[in-house]
Amino acid sequence: MGKKRTVEDRRRLAEKSGFNFDDDDVDDSPVPRFVLGYTERVCNVQVGLWQEGPLKEKIGLSDLKRPKTYMTIENFMYMERQLWQNDGHEYLHDGYRVLISAKLKCHVFTSARVGEISEGSSRAGTGKGLLYRHTEMLVAWKDGQPELRYSLKREFAKGMHNKEDQRPTHILYEHVPGQPLILNPIVFLLAIFLARGAFKSYSTIQQILAVKPPPDQEYWVLDWADRVMNLPVFPTMTAAGLTEKIQTAGAFTNQIRGLSIRAGMERPVTPHGIRRECLIQATSNGYSKDELMKFAAHTNQMTLTRDYLSSITHVDGQGSFLKITLRSDQAEDFRSMSVKRNPELFLSLPAKAQDELRQQNEYVAITEQLKSLASQTDVQSTKDKSRLISQRRKLEKAELDRVRGSQSRVHPSDREELEGHQMDQDRSLFGRLQQTIVTRTDCPREFPFLSIILNYYCQD
Repeated sequence: MGKKRTVEDRRRLAEKSGFNFDDDDVDDSPVPRFVLGYTERVCNVQVGLWQEGPLKEKIGLSDLKRPKTYMTIENFMYMERQLWQNDGHEYLHDGYRVLISAKLKCHVFTSARVGEISEGSSRAGTGKGLLYRHTEMLVAWKDGQPELRYSLKREFAKGMHNKEDQRPTHILYEHVPGQPLILNPIVFLLAIFLARGAFKSYSTIQQILAVKPPPDQEYWVLDWADRVMNLPVFPTMTAAGLTEKIQTAGAFTNQIRGLSIRAGMERPVTPHGIRRECLIQATSNGYSKDELMKFAAHTNQMTLTRDYLSSITHVDGQGSFLKITLRSDQAEDFRSMSVKRNPELFLSLPAKAQDELRQQNEYVAITEQLKSLASQTDVQSTKDKSRLISQRRKLEKAELDRVRGSQSRVHPSDREELEGHQMDQDRSLFGRLQQTIVTRTDCPREFPFLSIILNYYCQD
């Protein structure tokens, strides 16, 4: 061990290095440097413990977590029926119904994250998402009949930006025997492709359905037109129709959130809830861990167990103990319950609740301030009006959430007998108008092929 340096030794070494002790212009501020990895990890642990303990108690930090929801097939069917049969919502273009239905199926059947098909918030403005060049379509044989198949590659899979060979490719197919037509992804994808004019050699549904693999080949590729290779599969729409701009993840999330609420789900479905249920279903079909990791685009084996599998176990403890035939269907209904569906969930405040809200002091004060600013056009007044309108909307949303939380669920057989049963005004109005509006199969002008495709499959 070396000799301990004295103050004089350090002073002499400093002067030798050019340091002037008589200079008054010395910056004594700390010099930042990189923190060692071990020190950073220990510091993060200590800060985390401080946040969960003393800081949480001092400033009242919330430790609430959003309840997990699951897009079970039952909840999925509720949303599809709402979209095509019971939905009074007016989209900017009614063709959005086709896009939403097709995109929902891509998420439900592939476990893709929302930012892998739409433009994620971390890549805002880049136009990156599912493009035609990331997909392929072909006709192959299935039980002696031609079948359309569609592949999509998750080119922007999370954590795989430098692992191109590990990015999963998923296959969607036409043959789904015994299932409702609404669950067939090819029907809605075909309508989008034909409306875009995406095929190089085919422009009508009759031409597509007439294609069969050649005698010496098991499949035939339906090539994309060169002009669509860099276009998004799921674009935004204007009142005039399809654009060439990709839909953002936030826009799609808002669409399915609104759709799930209109379908009666008090806890809206999220893209993560769709992915969660897809992975739960995949784990119960005997696939190996490696296959499941590839399907989920995971790089850590613990991620699926820790973050995705439900706490509602699939294991049939009752059947195991009684040594009877084991069941696997006992848990799914409880996952369906996670969205707290009420078929008559209020879509807006009832008249009585609206009147009570408008008499609250805070609401009255905001309304009076808005009236006083109504004639003002300067910049500051405009900002103040926007702020006040936002505050009023928050009050209205909080009141709507409160009313929904206290709303009772009534069995359909008891609704007519129950006195004073209150029905949502929007649902009631749409129910009266539903018989007079154009049916969903008479699709908008932007997707004229959909009704033809639906009629073809219905004949089969």
